[in-house]
Amino acid sequence: MWKVQKHEYTLQLGASNFLGELGGRDQIGSDFLWDLEFNQTKFAGSLSYMMYLGERVGIRAQGGVQRVAGNDNTTTEIFRQNRNLHFRANIYDFTTTIEFHIIKEKYGNLYNLKSNLGKKLGLKKVNVGFYTFFGLGGFYFNPQAQNPSNGMWVDLAPLGTEGQGLEGGPEPYKKYGVIVPVGFGLRYGLSREWGIKLELAHRFTFTDYIDDVSTVYYDNDAIANAYGSQAAYFANPTLNIIPTYTDGTYEYNPTKAGMQRGDPTDRDGYMYAVLGVYYRPRATAKGRYRGGSRRIKASF
Repeated sequence: MWKVQKHEYTLQLGASNFLGELGGRDQIGSDFLWDLEFNQTKFAGSLSYMMYLGERVGIRAQGGVQRVAGNDNTTTEIFRQNRNLHFRANIYDFTTTIEFHIIKEKYGNLYNLKSNLGKKLGLKKVNVGFYTFFGLGGFYFNPQAQNPSNGMWVDLAPLGTEGQGLEGGPEPYKKYGVIVPVGFGLRYGLSREWGIKLELAHRFTFTDYIDDVSTVYYDNDAIANAYGSQAAYFANPTLNIIPTYTDGTYEYNPTKAGMQRGDPTDRDGYMYAVLGVYYRPRATAKGRYRGGSRRIKASF
């Protein structure tokens, strides 16, 4: 059947989430799913086209958009709370993946048709299919933070919040990169051509700047002199809830220049869970019909 239905088109809508430095669990050192913050879930959507290479394998091209966000005020971990950073970013990605149908969905009869003898045509039940995929792609992101004085969302990359472009600071980061998409899903056939699917996927990236946070604090006065007071604020909006002086004696300042602001060894990532509708049209050719009966003229 796959040679007759080699092409598939899918629309997917659902939710996305972010795995990075900001927000997260109420403890330091949680990684991957263990650092997921569900109250920062945002929207996701995509369109895709797949060409089947065989009965159980296809190559899929997909374009998607998702919003991700993180906020240190969602955690009770004191160092993250004191850091007080937040962000949002719209991510636009394009991926090419190989999809493997481990279990093929089977189709019942959409119209409950019967033969001349009263026997039901088609399968007695509809089975759910299972698939997995992986591939390669590219993405673009633009982290922003909200100015508390006027409510406006500000692009963070030009502000050099970790001293980008200044003496001894890192190079400005690129707002695009390579991603490795992996995931799996369930398929349920409504008919020979239409079906629905549930898909979960993760995008591994090679950047740590989707949230504009990666390395250490830079001298805040130097940032203010070079990029202005707004840049200095977003570089270090600390709440100062961790004491730095006791009885006039210096003890600890977790947000001074050189102290840890992020974790450059742990790359950012994002994921989505979506519901989709797919359409797999049957090819038409001379002598082939999509439905109905075909009359045959007898000749003697």
